[in-house]
Amino acid sequence: MYAILCFDVEDVYFPPEYHIDDIPGWQSKIMTECGIRATLNVMGEKARSLRERGRRDVIEKMSKHSIASHGQGNIHPFIPEILQGKGWDEGVEAMRRYEGSVTQEHLETFGREPVGLSRHNAYFGPQHVAVAGERGIPYMYGVARIEEYDQPTWYAGALTVFMDVQMQLDIIYSRDEIFEDRLRKIDQFLRDRIERGSEYVTIFAGHPVRVMTRGWQEFHLFAGGMTRTPQELGWLYGVKSKEEEARAKANFRRFVEYLHDHPDVEVVGIEEVARLFSTQPPSIRRDVLTLYAEAFERAGKPIFHSTFSPAELVCGFAESLIHAEEHGDLPSEMHRRDVLGPKSRPAIGIEYDAVTHGQLIVLCRQLVEHVSEEGSLPANFHIGDARVGIGQFALVAARSYLARAHYEKYDTLRIYETPRYPDAAFEVDAWIRRAIGEHYAMPLDFTCERMAEHARLQTWTMKPAWLRPPQGHALLSPWHEGERIIL
Repeated sequence: MYAILCFDVEDVYFPPEYHIDDIPGWQSKIMTECGIRATLNVMGEKARSLRERGRRDVIEKMSKHSIASHGQGNIHPFIPEILQGKGWDEGVEAMRRYEGSVTQEHLETFGREPVGLSRHNAYFGPQHVAVAGERGIPYMYGVARIEEYDQPTWYAGALTVFMDVQMQLDIIYSRDEIFEDRLRKIDQFLRDRIERGSEYVTIFAGHPVRVMTRGWQEFHLFAGGMTRTPQELGWLYGVKSKEEEARAKANFRRFVEYLHDHPDVEVVGIEEVARLFSTQPPSIRRDVLTLYAEAFERAGKPIFHSTFSPAELVCGFAESLIHAEEHGDLPSEMHRRDVLGPKSRPAIGIEYDAVTHGQLIVLCRQLVEHVSEEGSLPANFHIGDARVGIGQFALVAARSYLARAHYEKYDTLRIYETPRYPDAAFEVDAWIRRAIGEHYAMPLDFTCERMAEHARLQTWTMKPAWLRPPQGHALLSPWHEGERIIL
């Protein structure tokens, strides 16, 4: 099982004499000595602080590991605030500028661009994930997950990984008895994952600053949309003693050696995980589309597949139907398209109750044209003044595909009220409203309504990523309560 060992390197508040900057240095040195390559998620302002303080010793030690972006820093506006009220394209452009400034700090400090993007705290945004996808790099600490699979998940065009092990290691490295108990729990967790056949796991090893400090400054500095400094607060947290630091170093080394020596775990950097799990099939076979169409028709709503996203499969339906119209039969396979979900709200009410075959082919051409120009699914299709939502189109296209596959004819196909997105959309929505909408740092007038809708719409892009894809045609079957069915 591959493992990502990650750290969030953030703090810029403690003056140099507190030696907080030393911690990511000695942690990096220990991991290098033990033959472990970690992933350090580094804030832009932390990279700049190390550079301006002349800490080339720490920078060189950290540079032996994978360096990812952890955002610009702990300063308002945070990513959800930047994205508040924005449309999809406007939000993506804002995130390009945001990460562009972080990249510049990384280049000036580490001499290279970040190998991934990561979510800091609860500050998530679907357009932020999409920018990782544009760059061809992974996104860490994703929130959209297909729970039935212990796998990385494709979402909004990016490979996303999750925080699987989070046991507040940072604050207990210096406490021998608690550390022993925590290490036993980690060992049990890893054994359970290995027994389940998991291909990867993400282990969050903590924030370097919390190894030595006796509190967490963020709760006081950013409350309610304000950005305050420790000087404005008038105090800093205490720092642990040299004896406690010595115990922390010793236990940290034990933890790293445990991972290095584990017979069934191989720790790799985030860019290596992306390389291992990013391979995708170039085409979708006819039998895959047929089985998915049958499952979609039975479910009456978008569902997940083990290998392809609902968006990719709907494109496969549309292009196959156009091919059959022009050549007399469905193709044996269809090129897989990289495609985002809709950028605006689809209709679910019935504005046009049935389509002829000819009208459906026109709608298929609308989809292909929109995907080619925009790189995303259309939210709505148009028959005169009436709209057909993407969910409605997907279901009627699946039914038409089945008729073609079985060499059956039809005069018209009824349009049904169909959900706008897969059911996972509501899980993502709930996370955003709870974790971001109720977050202590958000301004009192903050609303996440628009961002939550974009996040829901991008669940059309979700699919598991595999090192070893499952054999057969695996679907997550909603009529079997989420069990994995191999057809």
